[in-house]
Amino acid sequence: MRIKLKFCFSIFLIISLPVFAKPVLDIKHWITVNGAQVLFVETHTLPMLDIQVTFNAGSARDGEHHGLAQFTNAMLEEGTGTLTADQIADAFDDVGAKFSASVNKDMAVVSLRSVTDKKLLNSALDIFAEVLTQPAFPEQAFQRVQKQILSAIAEQQQQPLIIANNAFWHELYGDLPYGHSVLGTSQSVQSLTPQNLQAFYQNYYVAKNALITVVGDVTLPQAKAIIERVIARLPSGQRAAKLPSISILNSAKTKHIDFPSAQTNVFIGQIGIARNDQDYFPLLVGNFILGQSPLTSELFQEVRNKRGLAYSIGSGFAALQTQGPFCIVLQTRTEEAKQAIKVTKETLAKFVKRGPTKKQLNAAKQSLIGRFPLQLASNDGILSVLTVIGFYHLPLDYLDTYRPKISAVTLEQIQDAFKHHIQPKKMVTVTVG
Repeated sequence: MRIKLKFCFSIFLIISLPVFAKPVLDIKHWITVNGAQVLFVETHTLPMLDIQVTFNAGSARDGEHHGLAQFTNAMLEEGTGTLTADQIADAFDDVGAKFSASVNKDMAVVSLRSVTDKKLLNSALDIFAEVLTQPAFPEQAFQRVQKQILSAIAEQQQQPLIIANNAFWHELYGDLPYGHSVLGTSQSVQSLTPQNLQAFYQNYYVAKNALITVVGDVTLPQAKAIIERVIARLPSGQRAAKLPSISILNSAKTKHIDFPSAQTNVFIGQIGIARNDQDYFPLLVGNFILGQSPLTSELFQEVRNKRGLAYSIGSGFAALQTQGPFCIVLQTRTEEAKQAIKVTKETLAKFVKRGPTKKQLNAAKQSLIGRFPLQLASNDGILSVLTVIGFYHLPLDYLDTYRPKISAVTLEQIQDAFKHHIQPKKMVTVTVG
């Protein structure tokens, strides 16, 4: 089982999707008979097909059972009513198909990549459909996967960057849905049962709570037939409830965790924005100047380049279903941690107060508009874009309107947006070292 870890920066790519003058992708959209949303892009570059089913079933849906979403997702390939885990793996290998599953704060994802040779594709689709719609959650596999997750949690406790990341989210969100690790804790994972996983699956792995994205060497009629074949046995169910809105802290908070290392990992931030926030584009462009642009950002120049106080530093908004965090992440020598934090906070406060320069703004616009084409050169890249558009309910012409929206951002909009959303004196600061 592969356990994928996502840090504060892991969702920053979501807010960097550029566009071109002509339509970038011919995106077809429809709703299946049982209520799933579908986005499809036909491309004949390679004889390959990628299918991704994304459920609104990330760790934010764990409730009191932290780690439940991850555990449920990991168990999908561990057996069905007719196939064992080994048989599933062998069946995919026999037809050259790749199956994967992962979870983050918002999403639970199940994916298939297959060649489009009719015989091989049909076999891959049959296995994928069974794994997706008929998991058995066998007891023996449950115990094995549980041990693997507990081992992964123990490994995380030896990695200061992950410790800092988990502590940062918890200090911001507490007992709210985003406040705990995707993997959960040793105690919470040990308390889970196969029945818990089955109940979670039955509640959230349903068609009306699913987004299906398809990219590859098939026609629209073929894609429709494939999708109905894959999810025909998924019950319609209901969409997951809307996550609660979150309030920004009223005062600054600091937390230090001792860890035996010569380096200190630092997270500084606060509650940020949801993906549908009206200030999304000014904050995107402004943050590129503040802390996302490699080598030239304000934070890199002031903390790393001029003073040599950090090995690396960057910032970003994790725009999620509800307000995700704004955070600055840096690594520094332990003896210089206080000074690095001081300069970082001063740089942030100065940026919020005065905003960027016209030269910085023009450079940021040019970079954001021009840097993305290579990421759409593969099925994986297109699939990622479609998932963001579908899951966060962006318009289908999002890529086509991106450039004018970026170009329209003004210095005043950036300054107003940062003053409205960022409060430098009310930051959460987490240090591990």
